[in-house]
Amino acid sequence: MLCWEAILPHTVRHPTLTLDLMAIWNYYRTAYDGAMYSGCGGGYLYVVSEKPVPGGFHIKVRTGG
Repeated sequence: MLCWEAILPHTVRHPTLTLDLMAIWNYYRTAYDGAMYSGCGGGYLYVVSEKPVPGGFHIKVRTGG
């Protein structure tokens, strides 16, 4: 996210956005193993965690082995 903000500053902070995307991202990245938006400017926030995330849902990632 810090790279997105540096390269494309108006994708994560813009006057038309009503949410503070950086604050939301910062909360989840510090509370869980990792977090990242699916694309620039929001969309979905992926959170990596061994424990349940309130409001989230579990997915399985197959690694082909």
